[in-house]
Amino acid sequence: MLDSGFYAGAERIGTFLLTNLISAFLLMTVVGAPLGLLGLFAVMNEWAQGRQPEFFRAYLGALRSRWRAALLLGLIDLLGGLLIATNLSIYPAMAPHDYLTILSLTMTLCAALILLIANLYAWSLLSLLRLPLRATIRLSLLLVFGQPWRSLAFTAGALLPLLASLFLPIAFALILTLSLSAYIAARGVLWSLAAQFPRDELDTRLAEARD
Repeated sequence: MLDSGFYAGAERIGTFLLTNLISAFLLMTVVGAPLGLLGLFAVMNEWAQGRQPEFFRAYLGALRSRWRAALLLGLIDLLGGLLIATNLSIYPAMAPHDYLTILSLTMTLCAALILLIANLYAWSLLSLLRLPLRATIRLSLLLVFGQPWRSLAFTAGALLPLLASLFLPIAFALILTLSLSAYIAARGVLWSLAAQFPRDELDTRLAEARD
């Protein structure tokens, strides 16, 4: 009994660390970043639902079945990020106390926040419910505006490990930070889904995605 408990614990730790390491290396490349996020959330979604994930089945299975959607979502994120960065780069050249400048900056920052929260939903939902990409994006936006306080709460929680890693050795980020942030986000997504949909409907959707 003790040996089985030890090996089960070692497997959990190994899966957690391996997921973080592989995802960290993939995120260092432009093409690999969407695949790293997809695999990372696929494993953390399993944990968030109270199941022990099998790394190769969860991670590589998600890459095999959803890589096209992940790359397309990554492209959409890149374009959205470039648009927001362009708007922010124009701000210093504008009159700082002008009402239109303040309004423009406020709208840009709000759009950036919405994009961030919608991304946490979308990357988790991509492997959680396995919906078509358009339906995934639509559901993500529905949850952002339908569950705003929950969305803000779990987004803040998911960002904390990333912010903490700025003051810690790089090894900390490589072995722990990404998985911890993704796990918090995955739990938050389930929390919002449970508030948005009746329990029976949500359980049915989750069961259909696992089949």
